[in-house]
Amino acid sequence: MSARALAAFFTDVSPRLLHDLAEARVLGGRSEAEARGEWQAVALHACIRGVVSEDDRSDAKADLVDALHDLVLPALAPAAEQAALRAHLAKRYGEYDGLARTHGRKDAAGVPAAIATRCARHLHIEPATAFVHAATPLLEALAEGAAAVLAESATPGLELPPLEPLRAITARLDAAGIEWGVGASGLLASLGLVDEVNDWDVQVEAAPEELQALYADEPHVFHGHGGCHADWKLAFTEARTEVIPRFAFFVPGGVVRVRLAVSGHWRGLPIASPEGWACAYWLMGEYDEPSLRERRASRAERLFAHLERAGADRARTEAMLGEPLPSRLASRLRALLAGG
Repeated sequence: MSARALAAFFTDVSPRLLHDLAEARVLGGRSEAEARGEWQAVALHACIRGVVSEDDRSDAKADLVDALHDLVLPALAPAAEQAALRAHLAKRYGEYDGLARTHGRKDAAGVPAAIATRCARHLHIEPATAFVHAATPLLEALAEGAAAVLAESATPGLELPPLEPLRAITARLDAAGIEWGVGASGLLASLGLVDEVNDWDVQVEAAPEELQALYADEPHVFHGHGGCHADWKLAFTEARTEVIPRFAFFVPGGVVRVRLAVSGHWRGLPIASPEGWACAYWLMGEYDEPSLRERRASRAERLFAHLERAGADRARTEAMLGEPLPSRLASRLRALLAGG
């Protein structure tokens, strides 16, 4: 089950990331086809690095890696070429593992960039700066995503909407250079706080008019301000996805903006700020339609409890404190910083 989940994650996400690199024109003039072999090796290594740490090379993890290769390799090469592919992968893994050991735990954060630099050398990309800058966060996202998939494969009760319709929607954002992040129940699921996601909420900072033009040929319903919401929504019913430009709320002191800040990646998806969404749910628990307030407030409490346990990001918390928050909410945020 775990190997199948990892294989599905790799085969879905890896080609899209390579396409993103090609679109960003950082492959040194090489086509996706020409770069594919080296990218597959470094991307597979990133996935394995995400689930197998240096101090956890157990037989069970070794079996998992073997099963992953057994599932993935037939999709990467015909049977007659798989022995050569395994040899190529083993050679690259040896190099990349060596870089990880050289950096050690004290400089673990530098490992993805070092591996991206070595990959650029194999691709004969000179200078490598643009490729390394673009590929480093993608390799880290693959590692984080693989770790999350492995953890979630042991939680079969997790229910998610289909990912492909969401990715079709967000592909247009990527192509337009618009940063985005998943919030709401998707964010809570990424933190293990809920086991069901009914739809995907995608937060962006673009103007609503820009998004309407971007999706002019895609059936959707546009929602303006309503209730306590000072933002807009583009609802794609079939994709079970809502795109939210300029997330904001009306409060007695004015308008509170919850600006997008990507806090990490999960299943290959950028995840929005838990600090921002804790505030958003708190505000909805106070000012949304009465029938919805209890559920919103409950989600705010889950996020605040998570932040108390795991720690809040100071920059994202201070950004929210710069908004005209109700005094009780501002006090909760200050308590998070004091506790850190």
